[in-house]
Amino acid sequence: FELKRRKDALMREIEVLDKSLRQTSDNKRLSQKQINELNTKIRLRQQKINTVNSEIKLLDNQISDNTNTIRSLQSQLNKLKKEYAGMVLFAFRNQSAHSKLMFVFASTDFNQAYKRLKYLQQFSEYRKKQARYIEGTQKDLGVKIVELDHNKQDKSTLLHAQEKEKQLQVKEKVTQSKVLSTLTKQERQYRQELSQKQTDAARLNRAIES
Repeated sequence: FELKRRKDALMREIEVLDKSLRQTSDNKRLSQKQINELNTKIRLRQQKINTVNSEIKLLDNQISDNTNTIRSLQSQLNKLKKEYAGMVLFAFRNQSAHSKLMFVFASTDFNQAYKRLKYLQQFSEYRKKQARYIEGTQKDLGVKIVELDHNKQDKSTLLHAQEKEKQLQVKEKVTQSKVLSTLTKQERQYRQELSQKQTDAARLNRAIES
């Protein structure tokens, strides 16, 4: 009677273990499905990261181009200012009508006098033109500096987004590994226990029959 009672208890334990094993296997399959979905998300996230990297490379090129343009404009502006300063100094020294007339009358002939008169007229116009050009160059320089600043801000934002995506990816990979590892371990444990209980039940059967 004691052997039969022990056998019945074992069979109940086997039934519970078998049910737990089936449930764990189902959970493992479900988890595997979730892991596959996670892998898809990770793959898509990697594609997003690659896109961000491409955008960053493009921004780097724009930043490099804008930096070179700013250097060129700054150099051009410095040159223009230097030339303009020379013209202002010349104009200051020859600002009086008397000086201008003396410059013209000091010519050796009429032809030279005409050329000098035209030069004074052209010089005045050139000064105005250079002043406008300097103003335009300064404006272009200001625009490029603002554009460069925006490029750098965009790059910073993209880098931050990329880092966030990477952290999420690592977190999800860790989660998927833990879930699968836990379920695999649980499944193995149930199988071992079930095998042991089945062995014990078979031994009790033989004892009862003998």
